[in-house]
Amino acid sequence: MTPASARSALARRAFSELRDALAARPARLAALWPALTPLERAACWRLLPSSGIAAAMKALPAAARWEAYLASSVDCVAPYLEDSPLGARKLFRAPTRREAALLLVGIRE
Repeated sequence: MTPASARSALARRAFSELRDALAARPARLAALWPALTPLERAACWRLLPSSGIAAAMKALPAAARWEAYLASSVDCVAPYLEDSPLGARKLFRAPTRREAALLLVGIRE
């Protein structure tokens, strides 16, 4: 799966196609992440099956984890936060004003 194919599936609303591709290799989302817009990232994250969340979360760079966390329902990520060391939990912080503004720009595009 490439960023272009993920973007195309989202544009065509082919969610089952994208869900199946992400289910087969959930860690692949980490490679796609930088090339996707914030809205595309959130959509892909929400399409991950629950069985792939741990692999995808581990594969994401630390800076991208908070964004995935914000796109998640609390139920799917909370177990990973509870057992994580304090230093790792600090990665899951609220975005700064600058980061939030950049996310909003990406959503509006």
